[in-house]
Amino acid sequence: LALLFLCAEAEGFAPCHAPALQTKVFQYRIWDVNQKSLYLRDDQLVAGHLQGANAALEEKVFWVPNRAFELSRLPVILGIRNGTRCLA
Repeated sequence: LALLFLCAEAEGFAPCHAPALQTKVFQYRIWDVNQKSLYLRDDQLVAGHLQGANAALEEKVFWVPNRAFELSRLPVILGIRNGTRCLA
């Protein structure tokens, strides 16, 4: 699955208590090769075409490097809903 990323750094946003080394949280818009955006439907993250007023349903994905867990493998934490829900 090919994904395209558009990065917009979230300034001053701290969704959870991070280790002292953590300084940045990144916010991305993610869509697939068919320009489908991610949004929540019945608590499931799905891809679909969002237009007009529905464009506000698009979920931004928050990305935080996890420096406390296997640093050599470059692990990350992904979240949605302004960083209040984690992706698993």
